[in-house]
Amino acid sequence: MKNSTLVDSATLPWRPTEFSGVEWKKLRYEPEGGESAVLLRFAPGAQYGAHLHPEGEQYYVLDGTIEDGEVGYAAGSYVYHPPGSRHRPRSAGGCLLFVTLPTPIQLL
Repeated sequence: MKNSTLVDSATLPWRPTEFSGVEWKKLRYEPEGGESAVLLRFAPGAQYGAHLHPEGEQYYVLDGTIEDGEVGYAAGSYVYHPPGSRHRPRSAGGCLLFVTLPTPIQLL
């Protein structure tokens, strides 16, 4: 299709984040506005820093389990966080997420 984008995520390198044990792959990023789609991988025991989602967040758990607040979401779970939500996700056993953001996060 015209104007479609194909990304072979298997060929993209994992990039480290500033949080030990958390890596990501950029699938899509729109500089105008900051909309993005990424794969996010947590090693067992890894935790992402506390952050705010000004315009919300959606993620789908592809593998493993992510703990978000007091709730654990296993593979196959879809999670939507509304605009203004804050959290500090972690994964005791490791996980892989597909994440979409309408705008970049703000670290707290």
